Amino acid sequence: MTDNKPNFIAKLILLLGANLTLGAGGSLSPAMPAMLDYYSGISGAALWVSLMITLPALFVVIGGPLAGFLSDKFGRKPVLVFSILIGGVAGSAGAILGPIWVILLTRAFVGLSIAGALTATNALIADYFDGQKRAKFMGYQSAIGGLNVVFFLPLGGLLAGINWRLTFLAYLPLLLLFPLAFLFIYEPRVVSKTGEPPIKHKLQLQPSVIYIYTAVFFSQFAFITIPIFIAYYMTDLLGVSPLAVGLASAASGFFSFVAGLFYERIGRKIHFRNLSIIGFVLMGLGFVILGVAESWLLVISGQLIVGFFLGLMFANLTTWLADQVRAVVRGRANGLFVTMMFLGSFITSFVFTPIANATSYHVVFILSGVIIILTGLAALFLKPD
Repeated sequence: MTDNKPNFIAKLILLLGANLTLGAGGSLSPAMPAMLDYYSGISGAALWVSLMITLPALFVVIGGPLAGFLSDKFGRKPVLVFSILIGGVAGSAGAILGPIWVILLTRAFVGLSIAGALTATNALIADYFDGQKRAKFMGYQSAIGGLNVVFFLPLGGLLAGINWRLTFLAYLPLLLLFPLAFLFIYEPRVVSKTGEPPIKHKLQLQPSVIYIYTAVFFSQFAFITIPIFIAYYMTDLLGVSPLAVGLASAASGFFSFVAGLFYERIGRKIHFRNLSIIGFVLMGLGFVILGVAESWLLVISGQLIVGFFLGLMFANLTTWLADQVRAVVRGRANGLFVTMMFLGSFITSFVFTPIANATSYHVVFILSGVIIILTGLAALFLKPD
């Protein structure tokens, strides 16, 4: 590692680059009805249009290990810079492309760019900072991630009201970040005590690392039930408008933002393991509250609790991983982290949609809460460091 710390612009790139590649896709959700209407003449149009949202997750799962390998072999900077460029070009291309299969191809490249940007960003933060400075910056990154839903859903609604193609322009800021990343991100020097190239070192999957990967998988697996089902749930339960659903989701995202800001202060007093136990149990209780809700107050309370502890747990898991793995394998470690995160997101609908159809949305959220609580309690079996 060099002695120079990243300057303000480099820090801004670390906070925005990965979060923009990930969050800009949220602007497409409000445009899906208009897309479906536009492509209604195509056989299976509903499936193809839904893939606009879900296809990137599959390619994040595929691209995570590759991004990790490339980050350790060729460096974090080229992976981050190239991923930002691909995200900006492929993400915004839907604004001018016609055939749906071509747009879906660009969505696959968006998934690969998310994998590269998240992997390289997390590795760079771990390389640039240590101790409480690392925890604080990881918290800030999680906080900005929590604002994605607050910003991109309303933006998508505004743009979709003009023309559904304009929603793809939410990716354009990445093209502004690309030259800045090229100029201001420096490559940290990853030191090997054995003198071997970093890629020769193997990632050791000790119990704490296995737990981190398992926890991020189940946290995303359970959490994604909210964006998938909450609109139907709130409409059936409370008869609310889509605007009310969006405002509730935005409030939950804001609470994730707040949690990220406070993570370093909380983590300073509570060890990673213990914070995981407390955080996941309370997050699970938020799901249970949501599942048993019969009123607007309980629905909102459940979402806010889940949002807060999701932001806290994401910051905790990324910081904990950086603490547990050696610098020479951080690329691969974070690549696998990203893969497990999005694998959980990708399979949620396949598991919970049949459950929702056979039972109710109440059962889906209560079951999600049980899964999250068990994830937290599983940390009891880890030996404290």
